[in-house]
Amino acid sequence: MKRNELWKSLVAKPPKMRFLVMLMCIFCTFNAVFANVSADKTVTIKSENISVKEALNMVKKQTGINIMYEDATLNNVPLKLTLNKEPLEQALSVICSQAGMRYELVENNYVLILPIDRNAKRRTITGVIKDDTGEPVIGASIVIQGTTFGTVANMDGQFMLSYPENTKNDELMISFIGMQTVKEKIGNRHVFNVKMESEVTNLDEVVVVGYGTSSIKDLTGSVASVGLKQLSQLNTPNVTSMLQNLAAGVQVSQNTGVPGETVRVRVRGATSLTGSNEPLYVIDGVPVEDPSMLDAISPNDIQSMDVLKDASAAAIYGSRAANGVVIVTTKKGVEGSKPTVSFNYNVTTDVQIKNFRILYGDEWRETVRRFAKETLVYDPSNQYALEILEPNSTALGSANTNWFDEVKQTAIRHNADLTVSGGSKVSKYLISLSVFDQQGMVKGGDLSRYNARVSTEMNVLPILRFGINANMSYTDQNNANTSLFSAQGFRPDLPIYNDNGEFDMSTGQANPVANTYKKNHDNIYRIMGTVYGEVDIWKGFRFRSSLSGNLQFTENNSFSPSFLSTRNEASGSEYHYKYSKTVFDNTLNYNYEFNKNHVLDAVAGISFERGISRSTRMNSQTYPDNDIYTNLGSAASISSWGNGYNASGLFSSFARINYKLMERYLFTFTGRYDGSSMFGSNNRYGFFPSGAIAWRISQEKFMKNLTFINDLKLRASVGTTGTQNLTSFSNRDLYEATSYNNLSAIIHKQVGNRDIRWEKSTQYDLGLDFALFDYRLTGSISGYIKDTKDLIWSFDFPPSATGGSMQMNRNIGALTNRGIEINLVGRVLSTKDWNLDLTLNMSHNKNKVTKLVEEGRAQSAMNVVVQGSYADQVLAVGYPMGAFHGYEYAGIIQDQARIDELNAYAKSKGQSYYDGNSLKPGHLEIKDLNGDGIINYNDRVIIGNPDPDLFGGLTANLSYKQFSLFANFGYQIGGLKIYNKTLQNLPGQLTGLIDYGLNDRWSDTNKDAKYPALYIGDGVPRLTDHELFNASFFRLQEVRLTYNLPLNKVIKGQLFVSATNLFTLTSYPGTDPATVNSNSNYGGNYETSTYPGFRSFSAGLKINL
Repeated sequence: MKRNELWKSLVAKPPKMRFLVMLMCIFCTFNAVFANVSADKTVTIKSENISVKEALNMVKKQTGINIMYEDATLNNVPLKLTLNKEPLEQALSVICSQAGMRYELVENNYVLILPIDRNAKRRTITGVIKDDTGEPVIGASIVIQGTTFGTVANMDGQFMLSYPENTKNDELMISFIGMQTVKEKIGNRHVFNVKMESEVTNLDEVVVVGYGTSSIKDLTGSVASVGLKQLSQLNTPNVTSMLQNLAAGVQVSQNTGVPGETVRVRVRGATSLTGSNEPLYVIDGVPVEDPSMLDAISPNDIQSMDVLKDASAAAIYGSRAANGVVIVTTKKGVEGSKPTVSFNYNVTTDVQIKNFRILYGDEWRETVRRFAKETLVYDPSNQYALEILEPNSTALGSANTNWFDEVKQTAIRHNADLTVSGGSKVSKYLISLSVFDQQGMVKGGDLSRYNARVSTEMNVLPILRFGINANMSYTDQNNANTSLFSAQGFRPDLPIYNDNGEFDMSTGQANPVANTYKKNHDNIYRIMGTVYGEVDIWKGFRFRSSLSGNLQFTENNSFSPSFLSTRNEASGSEYHYKYSKTVFDNTLNYNYEFNKNHVLDAVAGISFERGISRSTRMNSQTYPDNDIYTNLGSAASISSWGNGYNASGLFSSFARINYKLMERYLFTFTGRYDGSSMFGSNNRYGFFPSGAIAWRISQEKFMKNLTFINDLKLRASVGTTGTQNLTSFSNRDLYEATSYNNLSAIIHKQVGNRDIRWEKSTQYDLGLDFALFDYRLTGSISGYIKDTKDLIWSFDFPPSATGGSMQMNRNIGALTNRGIEINLVGRVLSTKDWNLDLTLNMSHNKNKVTKLVEEGRAQSAMNVVVQGSYADQVLAVGYPMGAFHGYEYAGIIQDQARIDELNAYAKSKGQSYYDGNSLKPGHLEIKDLNGDGIINYNDRVIIGNPDPDLFGGLTANLSYKQFSLFANFGYQIGGLKIYNKTLQNLPGQLTGLIDYGLNDRWSDTNKDAKYPALYIGDGVPRLTDHELFNASFFRLQEVRLTYNLPLNKVIKGQLFVSATNLFTLTSYPGTDPATVNSNSNYGGNYETSTYPGFRSFSAGLKINL
């Protein structure tokens, strides 16, 4: 500033202010050495309620700058400040903006705090702030640099700023957390359209943790955060599938693909044998154990998803956090923004992926006759094969029915979202409506879902706030009663209808088309609501109380027409389910900073939860016709009825302390004490502590010369979490009504166990977080060990001992998960028009069962635990959960001589036959692993691991001017999956055929074949390692191209097209290596599904007003 300019500014001041300025000038002559201090001084103030004077004094204390003001001119308003190492001028802008003041820097030595001249002539500028994908940057700060004149962008990224025309600074500064600050020369411009670049390495970005938030740089635990930038690119039908490929250590698997179905989510492996292994979901602070409750929220309403993976991060949720915690934060309104309207619509077509050809007509009949001929070579008396080959035989029908095409349909999805939001100086609100309609690819299956959401918060007083969050949904669903797999396996030579025009029942069962006439209809109502209040008690203290309720009502009606029954009787059922849960939380937060070197952040609270469910079911049969089935009373008889009741309670107290020393040393201590009604009186309460430390190495003086390292943090944690994987009353004696010989009775169904304990997981975590090369490369590497003990198992008592089936729950097992995770984020390209960001995550988890006995029992007594009729996947000590349990094969038997050798060996061991009396050339030769000379159940061993060696995802964000391209890839290396469901073509009876392997079956003329012979009359094949295939894959999960429409200042829009499952690189022969058949803890890794795999094509429009 030149001398004459300084003099003019002094003359223009009021008399009292002139005197202050002269004093400052005199004082500055003794402080010339401190010139230009504002260039490298930063300010940190975190307070919910601080006066203007206190804030200015803190600035003066932290920077050494001289701040002069007149007490009478200071506005007496409370300030809410969250300044964290902000540059001096930025800090002054924020303080003065809230205080309704302005400031001036004079010679960079002192600051004048002045009232705003309301009479000065003003100038107005407008503009729009967008990010590198074309999305509006809501809440971006726009300030005339060096002044207090500023504003924030609204929901559309728009702003309007009015300031005195005589303001000398000519530079506009735009900033936002997570974005690079932009500076624009003002000059004669009046309109500013600004594009902000993502600051992918901004360590001050906030993530949500249990009962609070934390900046990334201050985290001591392992947290994976997926923000709005990535979530907004996804076109998913439900919330649970949004994390697929986006978070290290999180494995998301599709089940059957049925409309409305939730996916299977695993965070750092499974920890329970019989209970749920799904993570705990926390929606806006409310814990939800049932993932289906997330259907009450539209995916478009999600702001962020944070996954708490280690004990340090998750222990605040204690007894329910062993499987990880997913914190879901929904969108909220913005204070001080005008009402805005956002509308999204997209339409999607699902196309079935069929990588096989189904045989029909003469091709199918000729193939069957070929296998009949091969059967007679070694089984000349096979009556079925002889009948097939007889001239003019009626064993094979003349129809040519394409069952697959008969039951499938064009599957179209429609999704529309409407959001209205805004706010004033003291309130904010958001209202959203969503409609989702999905047709299944199988006739008879469809879903319609309607969502409504309200979120509002009001500042009743500067220290008092109240808010409401309410989510409501209604689902109308028709469940398909047939599947594409069953259609694929049904005989194509049979007609849909017989000569009488009725559905053909010649096989003794309904055909796939007939099954589509079954009715299985659900009406589901869900409500989640929270009312809360917050009060700033005193400096740094904030109290919050909230009352939440979750409600679900389900009505199911099913009906099977008489033409689907061999007895020509129609049957129906009705099921009603009601669930309610109440959560009452009270927390006290405290934040305190002392002398810049000590920061303390703490939270303590208590929580009460109560859940109740009731159900009623009634089954009836013999209806008068197939049209009136809504009234069960119209049936001739009620075949069964019953009702159920469950109740549970949870009382908890918890606390967490975060301490930061000198911005380098971080400490976190957490504890939760839970009391649950699920457990016996002797072990009803459990304590779940954790501790973590972190060292920001990059803040040490010896790191300053390593300029390529922007941030480096080493962290370690240890802690205990738990699961309460029991149903209500599982610890008590239960009785059940029954009848025998028309006499009513009560039997003892469950033996109570007062000593049953929590399943507890102790987790050790070591991680390294880093930012390199001017923040162009950021990432983390984490290694963990998670040991789980006291696993719960339900034992069956022998019927001879109880007179019926009776169970008892016990703690009998232990398992471990060990793994490593890597997450990398790189800014590959960043220019004015081009931007490219890449994100790669890799995860390895090794699961192993280490114990399956109670204390004092021999280990060999329960070395292998099986469930189900086939027990293809089991629990075995020393192996992962769900290890494949079957036979080892030694090759294909080539001739009768080999069979004679095997039978001779069997007789030497005192057995009659090696593998039964029907063994033929072309069959698989099974290894006699126990050496007793006979192939039976005792020869089954662990033959494979279903878990992958490595899994993860790769995402790419590419933008060029108005265009942006998002690609989401998923991959898996290793892991096995059964594919014997279609390899078993023809055993026992005639079935549909696919062309996979048919020409590579063993026969007298093809002895080098890959697959065994198909003989008519053979039984269902046993599981051998011959039917296990490598399930490795690399898939383009989703790709999306977006174009930002150049409309006008008021209306903004986007057009996009997207596709899912465009390609999959894999050697797996089935339709999809990534799906699982069920949500079982140790099963489902085999190929059978209602929907065998599909890809989707979408187009959509987004409009903001």
